[in-house]
Amino acid sequence: MCSKKDFDCLSGHHTPEQWAWVGVDSILFVTILCGNLFTIYVLRSSKLMSNRFVLSLAVTDSLVGLTLPYHMAFTVFPQLSVNKTTCILRFVFVLLACCCSILNVTAIALDRYLAIVHPFKYETIMTKRVVRRMLLVALINAVVVSTVPIYWNTWEDATDCELGQVLPRYYTLAVLLPAFIVIWSVMIFIYSKIWHEAVIQAEKLRRTNVCHQCRPSFQVVLLVMGCFTTCWLPFLAVAVAQAFGYRDRISPNTYKAVLCLALSSSALNPIIYAWKNAEFKEAVKELTRCKNKEKQSSVMTITSGKMLAHPQTNV
Repeated sequence: MCSKKDFDCLSGHHTPEQWAWVGVDSILFVTILCGNLFTIYVLRSSKLMSNRFVLSLAVTDSLVGLTLPYHMAFTVFPQLSVNKTTCILRFVFVLLACCCSILNVTAIALDRYLAIVHPFKYETIMTKRVVRRMLLVALINAVVVSTVPIYWNTWEDATDCELGQVLPRYYTLAVLLPAFIVIWSVMIFIYSKIWHEAVIQAEKLRRTNVCHQCRPSFQVVLLVMGCFTTCWLPFLAVAVAQAFGYRDRISPNTYKAVLCLALSSSALNPIIYAWKNAEFKEAVKELTRCKNKEKQSSVMTITSGKMLAHPQTNV
């Protein structure tokens, strides 16, 4: 990223390394949008309450993908870095989309906890009104957290339009870090409860084959928490290190790498929460059946139309 005083960079001279990062961001952009738009298309008419959370997650992850072109614009058009408004909005957009995505992931964890631990009360607890309120609360919290840099920033003192220089160190340490720790702890607690309940149910169903029954539940917990931690923990570590004054020891490539890793969680979420879901697979099969029926009916219509237009005559 260009410094405010780096006139050679601001004039538009790009290095191969910069174009390489633009290519990485472009691939990430396409991957995120394709996966999440497909999920939205499949689940758009689903009436299951649990799928409403997955659908909301796909929408917010699509927003994460849509922030990437604006992010890439700072590399292609470095002049954007010297404007305070465009620089601040760069982080507001990314923070808003990512916060919405992470809070939706937490809402899915809570939904699955209620569905597994309290299966008989689930339908009475998780109504449309409750789902809407949960998603609205998630959106409000994301807006509150992400808009803080608009009125609390250190842009005047920053030399580059980078997160570690534009966002105040206390915003990272007092807002972002505690929020991540709380969310991560909540997810650990919820998924450990889910796994524990799965163990109990497996023991009731088949005491002689408990490990075999518990293995899928353990794999789900490991997949969800493993991907979430792998994607977000390195970025948080770098952000905290920058806040503590170790900015000079972190190379720009390291920062960009951990940022891409964090954003890649939006590309993995459709696989974790939708495509591996049996209900999602059934919806895809049903959608495929409907498309095949439409094709067959259209072929039959065309064929019958031709027969009516050219009736056969027996001699």
